[in-house]
Amino acid sequence: MRSTLIAGISLVWVGCNDTKLAVYNTPPTASIIAPTGGETYTPGDLVELSGLARDDQDNSEDLEISWSSSLDGVLGEEPADTNGDVYLALTDLSTGDHAITLTVADSSGDTSTASVEFTIAYDGENNEGAPTVTFEGPTSGDTFYVDEDVTFVATVSDEEQAWDTLSTTLKSSRDGVFWTGNPATDGTVSEVYAALSVGEHVITLTAEDDDSNVASDTRTIEVLGDDPPEVTITAPIAGDVFSTDQIITFEGEVTDDVTESDEIAVVWESDVDGEIGSGNPDSTGYTVVTAELSETAHVVTLTATDALGEESSATVTIDVVDPLNYDDDGDGWTENEGDCDDDDATVYPEAEELCDDVDNDCDGDINEDFWDAYESNDDTSSPYDLGDVDAFLWDSETVTLSGLNIHAEDDGDYFQFDAGDDYWENVYIEVEVTTPATSGDYTLVLYMDDGGWQVQQSDSGVGTLSVEYDGSRWDEDEDDFIVAVYATSWPTDTCEEDYEIFIEATTYNPW
Repeated sequence: MRSTLIAGISLVWVGCNDTKLAVYNTPPTASIIAPTGGETYTPGDLVELSGLARDDQDNSEDLEISWSSSLDGVLGEEPADTNGDVYLALTDLSTGDHAITLTVADSSGDTSTASVEFTIAYDGENNEGAPTVTFEGPTSGDTFYVDEDVTFVATVSDEEQAWDTLSTTLKSSRDGVFWTGNPATDGTVSEVYAALSVGEHVITLTAEDDDSNVASDTRTIEVLGDDPPEVTITAPIAGDVFSTDQIITFEGEVTDDVTESDEIAVVWESDVDGEIGSGNPDSTGYTVVTAELSETAHVVTLTATDALGEESSATVTIDVVDPLNYDDDGDGWTENEGDCDDDDATVYPEAEELCDDVDNDCDGDINEDFWDAYESNDDTSSPYDLGDVDAFLWDSETVTLSGLNIHAEDDGDYFQFDAGDDYWENVYIEVEVTTPATSGDYTLVLYMDDGGWQVQQSDSGVGTLSVEYDGSRWDEDEDDFIVAVYATSWPTDTCEEDYEIFIEATTYNPW
């Protein structure tokens, strides 16, 4: 295998008959023909720059051309002609030593450069009677930040005319002339300028008298870029939820490449409630404010501005709710919508009533789906009325109640009846309750209305419980009785402890 290079095309030979072509780019060429280097020109003289720009792949007129000066920056970008000749004529080069660079770039981005050095200056003969210029500030090597005020101070004098009549300019090698004017009567120049671009600047102060004599002085300074502050909200985090009566703490961190942290201005704002705090971070960049916010979603912004006016911000989105309008347990109901226990997801209006000794549906009743037919009869103020349970002389009347149940730990079943006691007869009451034999512990109580409900007898335990009452012979007011059954020890996980009640009222003649 062998290869041959012909006009930028590489021919690669493989075997006897196979030929492969690979096209590649070569950089352009750049050369400066004039000046040849080392020349000295008087300010205002015509300086002609000429050179050659060529490339093996691109036409010369398609190449990108740039002339630049170490003092004055970019000088021109006139294209080459078809022969590759480049030319630039100048009469306004700054006083001083120039390094002139010709840069040539092709369509592939490859570049070549050539350089030459010469001087723009007055000799004693050609500049006789010229002004005297002394640049006093800034000092070469000084650095400034973008948009920072730079104060240029100089002294200009002349032996042949008033100093405040001298034509004076300040020129940047990057930005061009940025000030023209006259010195003060004492020859001082003091100009504040804050719009220099980022980068190195050769600043030339030039003074020209009425005879077109020119003098200048230079200083080299650098303008540094200023990045915006770095801003972070550390608390709260996105999606956090707070209540309207809660004091919310907002925390953040702010730093800057130029401004000290405690000199950065910060503002905390809500898109709904407006500004909620402002000031400066501490020396570590920590900033904190507290606030109570209105009920809604808030986008809270922390904005930081450094000493040079660079600004940046960070945001966080949070929710602020009325506690009574917030569904704490996730059951779809808030307290303002009727949830009577917003910490229990099984409790809300229209919920299924569970066997849990809890008012699940918030209607004020517990385990009502498990009630027997006589509810609610939970105390002596709301007993179920069985009516008359009495008999005539030497006879008895009975009532049997089945399908009863105790549905909760604090449930009680109260039944009222009238035994029909009269003056000429006496009453005897006997009550028997059959409870579950193995679960819980129960109490049976017999009350009689004797100026208020008074306990006559009680019995507790499991299985069969019984109470009785034997009336007085001459008392005709032993009429109204209440039988009560309730649990004194409730078995867990149950809502239907079934039992039965048997009531017998007997009357007889006491004589």
